[in-house]
Amino acid sequence: MAQKEKKPRTYQGVRDEIREQHMKTKDMSFKERLAYFWYYYKIHTLAAICAVIAIITLIHDVSTSKDYIFYGLMLNSYQLPSDELSTAFAEYADLDLETYDCFIDTSTSLSLRSMGQYDAVTVQKIIATIQTGDLDAVVYDSEIFNNYSNHEMFLDLRTVFTEEELSQYDDYLYYIDYGEVLKLQEAEADDGLEAPSAQQLSNEELDKVLLEETQMHRHPENMETPIPVGVILEDSPFVKKTGAYPQKVPVFGIIYTSHRTDISKKYLEFLWDETIDFAQIALAGQTY
Repeated sequence: MAQKEKKPRTYQGVRDEIREQHMKTKDMSFKERLAYFWYYYKIHTLAAICAVIAIITLIHDVSTSKDYIFYGLMLNSYQLPSDELSTAFAEYADLDLETYDCFIDTSTSLSLRSMGQYDAVTVQKIIATIQTGDLDAVVYDSEIFNNYSNHEMFLDLRTVFTEEELSQYDDYLYYIDYGEVLKLQEAEADDGLEAPSAQQLSNEELDKVLLEETQMHRHPENMETPIPVGVILEDSPFVKKTGAYPQKVPVFGIIYTSHRTDISKKYLEFLWDETIDFAQIALAGQTY
């Protein structure tokens, strides 16, 4: 009687792969097996390790992160250390750092003249922190402040400060003419109207136009509907002692979505306080 022909065993996927690998390594020493495993699986192993580290880091960050008690942004500041400035203000304002975070970002920069990829990302980041209500107060150089004040980024300071409190900054208030802002917004919404291109001017010409525009914002008597939205800091102890805005006019403003306006008021007071050793804070940034 003829013997039945043996049918080849069907492939069983992963089980066969494991059996095959076992056959290859069964006669190897431990050291040889380790070398074999590393040669064939090092990419998978490294990927798995990286994934585990990423998950652990994410869990740690989420579990240990604190809500902000104050979030400030000093755009285009020069050699100003974030940690030292944040700590100094937190101590000044007696903020609870056991429960909350106080963060003043001094490292972010933005150019409206070049507007490269980095600048576009920075704009998106600023918009995101405004929409979430995280960002409280900012210090922008006047070129950027001029631009964003026309888009209603800042609170009317009269809604935050009393008349007496605001009078301390009378000589430094930055106004917008709300009637002109509305006209500008209508013009931008009309596809048939385009704003003049700043690229047609040299940097020297742009600087001159910028200075003239900034000066206009200091004269509410020439406006139809003046609204104070900022405080010019060029004569403040902070600017004079740190030199953080060389050849620029820095302007303070409170973001319209902020829910911590009382701390923003304290922050402005801090920037004008003669007793703060701002020079030492700036020096810490130069030693990094």
